[in-house]
Amino acid sequence: MIRKTLAASAILLSVVTSNALAAVTVCPSAVSIEQKKEEQGYSYSAPGPNGRVWVGENPFAEEGDLKTFVFTGAVYRDVSSEGNTDVVSCDYEGDEWYAFARMTLYSFRGWAPVNGTKWKPQPTAGKAETFNKIKYVEYCDSRTEKECEFNYKFLTTPPTGH
Repeated sequence: MIRKTLAASAILLSVVTSNALAAVTVCPSAVSIEQKKEEQGYSYSAPGPNGRVWVGENPFAEEGDLKTFVFTGAVYRDVSSEGNTDVVSCDYEGDEWYAFARMTLYSFRGWAPVNGTKWKPQPTAGKAETFNKIKYVEYCDSRTEKECEFNYKFLTTPPTGH
């Protein structure tokens, strides 16, 4: 009887521990994005998990663009075009030609799509020079943030300057 209790306790602890190690997050809603005027265009930020911040910028943006933003999808890359590892970027578009932003959260370990979402692996062979270090990419083609939820084990120190 004691062995059964210990075995059941060990299994329960294992399940609880594995769930505690994985966190689920999703792209920020367009209404949670704030903009700040820069020398050229605007920078954008939104609250992220564990006190982190989603960041983006658009040197061509106009003041009213943010009000028209809608979520258009997301991408996970094991290496970003700037050389940062394990990043998720969320895309937003507005009504005008240059009304857009890509909001990025740096950096993950243990990233994985949530089951039932619209994440799909993408081929990386033959990409342009800036992307030649990328080994793994997944896109989430959805206009609903919930369909682009993802898991991660933990966030690492974000890069400086972002």
